[in-house]
Amino acid sequence: MAHHVQDCCWSVPTLLMPRPYWLSAWDAPWSCWNERAIAVLTSTEGCEICPLWRARVASQGIGWTVPPEGAVAPDAVR
Repeated sequence: MAHHVQDCCWSVPTLLMPRPYWLSAWDAPWSCWNERAIAVLTSTEGCEICPLWRARVASQGIGWTVPPEGAVAPDAVR
């Protein structure tokens, strides 16, 4: 089964990311806010084989925030 960016718990629409990341939404509609780092995805092809890919859970709908629970804090990324 292939992994898709829309189904990953770490994926966030770039437009919903905090500044300055959301400024990249036109060129990269998806971002990855995972346990290791924050990345604006110019291509989602790597999501298909990503070792950090985890299925999104149903509770990530209402009340869901950026970053996803368990993700790195923004000040931890340099």
